[in-house]
Amino acid sequence: VVYETPHPAEAALYGTRCPYLRPRWRELPARLLDVGFGGRWWVLGARLRDCDVNEEEFQGLPERLRRVETHHLRSHR
Repeated sequence: VVYETPHPAEAALYGTRCPYLRPRWRELPARLLDVGFGGRWWVLGARLRDCDVNEEEFQGLPERLRRVETHHLRSHR
C-alpha cells in the first residue's frame, strides 16, 4: 500500500508527533495512491499502459498503418 502523508515521518513538527493529528482510518481512502499485490501495482500499471505512445506522431500515416493488429506483432518466447 502506498499512501500520501502530509509531513515526512522524520520531521520534528508537532503535527507529526501528536497522535490526535495523525491521519485516521476514514481518511485513508483519500490519501491512498496505489495498492500492489503479487508484484503488480494496480493504479500505476493502468496509468503507465501505453504511456510512450504519442498519437499525434502517427496522424500523418494512412489509416491502415495507424492500426496495430495481433498478426502485426512478433515476440520471442
